[in-house]
Amino acid sequence: MNKYRMTIAALTLAACTAVNLGAAEEDKPASLFARLGGMPAVNAVVDDFVARILADERVNKWFAHAASDPENARAYKAKLADFICQGTGGPCKYTGADMISAHRGRGVTEEAFNAVVGDLIATLDKLKVPEKEKSQLLGILGPMKPAIVQDKK
Repeated sequence: MNKYRMTIAALTLAACTAVNLGAAEEDKPASLFARLGGMPAVNAVVDDFVARILADERVNKWFAHAASDPENARAYKAKLADFICQGTGGPCKYTGADMISAHRGRGVTEEAFNAVVGDLIATLDKLKVPEKEKSQLLGILGPMKPAIVQDKK
């Protein structure tokens, strides 16, 4: 009878532990990626944002490579989507150049950087991204400014 009680106690403890682990997973806050709406939302942001920066005469010269042909545009959008996906906690793996290397020698100005941020905000507003998620996304991207706006030295 004692073995029976110990087995019941062990099974009960195991079941409670499994339930508690499941509850902990449910209580875990969703990633920014998930709260944004996953890959469909990231792709919607990228599509609108790229169209917006390519049309923006303040900055489109820095993105001419993305507009030169449909294949370049597709590749640029895919890398940008992976970059945002990974940065927001999604399952993607960004394999492009680091921000310093990608922008070295390009002469990106602070005004251009700010214009691109404005274009991104306009995209997020158009797509009705909630303020909390918009702020978190901008908070991830904002610290990259020193890597993008580089002295020409």
